[in-house]
Amino acid sequence: MSGLSANPGGPLLGRWEKPFEMLLGSATALILACIMLLTCVDVAGRYVFSEPVPGALEVTELMMGALIFASLPMVTLRNQQVTIDLFSPFIPAAVKPALHVLIHVASGLCMGVISWRLWVKAGQMFEQGDTTAVLQLKVWPLVYFMSALAAVTAAILILMIRQKDAAGGSGEV
Repeated sequence: MSGLSANPGGPLLGRWEKPFEMLLGSATALILACIMLLTCVDVAGRYVFSEPVPGALEVTELMMGALIFASLPMVTLRNQQVTIDLFSPFIPAAVKPALHVLIHVASGLCMGVISWRLWVKAGQMFEQGDTTAVLQLKVWPLVYFMSALAAVTAAILILMIRQKDAAGGSGEV
């Protein structure tokens, strides 16, 4: 299997899948490392020097938003979402391929709505000049970033429908 993807029909994005996963994987690792470093420095500053990092909470919150939305396309592409298969043994095998399509369509639509609403919210934040309370950082670029990655996730979910059909509906619910 080429790439890191666990898709049953092979790489969903063709030759771009591995670089895409490497880019998002590196970005999420860097963001997580920055969160850990900032937290360590903030805690050390708070307890050793009685001087916490100004705005550490704000920056951590912004990085958490970036981390979550940067991870979504990669997790989706690798088919590593959290799933609950409580009812899976009771679903007839003939129904499972249609259920896969339904789940991916519903998930893709939900991510599309999330992307759209984030885009609208980012526009409102830009117009109003919204910033964080302490450091006065502009929030709208992050919200546009989150919206774009939610749209990418929605597109991946929709593409996965076609791939599962080509793979004979393989995979599990």
